[in-house]
Amino acid sequence: METLNRITSTFDSVRNNIKNKNSSERFQNLKKDIQTLNTELVVLGKENHNQYVRSLAMEGYLAFLSAKTMPLSLAEKRNILQASFDKLKPFALRVECLFILLRIQNLLCYYLIQLDQVSYARDILESMEELYDQVSKAQPDMFLDAEDLFTSEPIANIKRVNPEKIDKVITNNVQMQAFLYNQLNLPHKYSLYNHTALRRQLEMKEGTPQDWALRTARMGNYFTYLNEMGNARHHLCAAYHVLRTCHDNCKLMPEEFILQKADFEIHFLELSHHWVKYGLTLFKLSKKKILNKYFTQPSNASNLWMTVELQEDKLDVSEKSDEENIKDRGAEKSGKGDCGSDKLFTFPSLNLREMESKVPLEIVHSDEDARKLFAFTYKWLMRAKHYYDFEHHSAQFISCSLQLAELYEHLAFFEKNLDNQYSVQKRRADVLETLNSLLKTCDNVMSVQIDVIRELSQVQLELMALNLQKLWREESHTNILNMDTDAESIINSLDSESNKTLTEKTLNTSSKNMYLRKMEAATSINGKLFRLSSQLLPKSPSLLSFNTGILKN
Repeated sequence: METLNRITSTFDSVRNNIKNKNSSERFQNLKKDIQTLNTELVVLGKENHNQYVRSLAMEGYLAFLSAKTMPLSLAEKRNILQASFDKLKPFALRVECLFILLRIQNLLCYYLIQLDQVSYARDILESMEELYDQVSKAQPDMFLDAEDLFTSEPIANIKRVNPEKIDKVITNNVQMQAFLYNQLNLPHKYSLYNHTALRRQLEMKEGTPQDWALRTARMGNYFTYLNEMGNARHHLCAAYHVLRTCHDNCKLMPEEFILQKADFEIHFLELSHHWVKYGLTLFKLSKKKILNKYFTQPSNASNLWMTVELQEDKLDVSEKSDEENIKDRGAEKSGKGDCGSDKLFTFPSLNLREMESKVPLEIVHSDEDARKLFAFTYKWLMRAKHYYDFEHHSAQFISCSLQLAELYEHLAFFEKNLDNQYSVQKRRADVLETLNSLLKTCDNVMSVQIDVIRELSQVQLELMALNLQKLWREESHTNILNMDTDAESIINSLDSESNKTLTEKTLNTSSKNMYLRKMEAATSINGKLFRLSSQLLPKSPSLLSFNTGILKN
């Protein structure tokens, strides 16, 4: 008892020195008091066997305090914490040791990361995972804070630590583990542990709803990058649900809402960008699936004219059994994906089923599906685009305009009707022409303007190809009796200036000339554009030049 009284008195001196930050002798007094306490604790543990674990926990708290307050090097702090961690770990589930052990683990791993000893930090964090499960099964209000042990009271009379504090430290350690996996380029493990941290924070209501929603939205964007669209949709819906709920609750408090209104706009803006990325990625995956089927058709001569048909397999885009799709994700994306992980990456406390049902997820296999995904993505893109103006947010405005052009490009790919394709491509051209006109008024945007001009030339090719298809279809529908005679008639009619009437067997010359004039003009413009872009390493034409009108449901 006498030893505990001396320890309590000396620890009060340590507390006072920590609070007295203006004292010139602060660190000297701290060092002296901590050394005295360590000596007393060793004596306490040796003389009283029943106090041994208690003395270890108190030593651990002094090590933690020294690392946080004393002017030591990172290596010295690591060594102090490492020695204490090794002493406490065998007694991890003792009521005196658990909380301080978790805090030491957190700070030790932080210093190890600072010292670039990532693999060692990973070993420590992974070795503690089983302990987290055991803690969750134990009584939540049985553990002690080591700081409260510096008293002469018996352990039975000392107040217990709030279980939320233990949950918070475990969550921080899980979050640090996710950070390490990201550093080690292990995307599946990173996403698993980051999601686990987010789920724990949601259940504990840790932090603000806005911060949680943003971090969850970014996690959804990461799933989009991994092409795990089911998980991406769930996280983005969860972020929107929490952010919208918080927004609506704040509106009930006008003064609070006025202060946070601008912040909410920024948060919704970021969420809009993530949803746009989701929609564009789903379009790309769908297009890739179609083109893979097209180009993997047998190249025998008998099959060269066979119409491509897309089977209605209604596959969810999150399915990764397709070998080619796995290869495309690259070595850094070779995780298990969504296979069997529907329940693993969810937030059970949120009811998102109705919201998720309104978000497209399946691979696009018809023009109707494409229009639904287009409408969903277009809504979020316009929400972001209207926030920016070219004068004050030129980079963001340009990015949104290019995304809008890309969105039209994807929609045109899935349109079967030629007139609809032409209309969509024309809108795409209008977006690019408007952007190009704005870029002409600016300096230092030459590289962007070159890309816009190049894409404009591609659009002109698409429009010209569509005009050719229209002309060919009109000819094939009206001149179907004798191809040799009809072809000779068409060739001769090109030199004729007469204005004939369209019959079931002949084309109207003026109609042909109108198409030809349009194609000639488009070709002329396209030639000029490509002469410019050819000097600047031109890219290949858009995949939209493939005739997707022949795809069937």
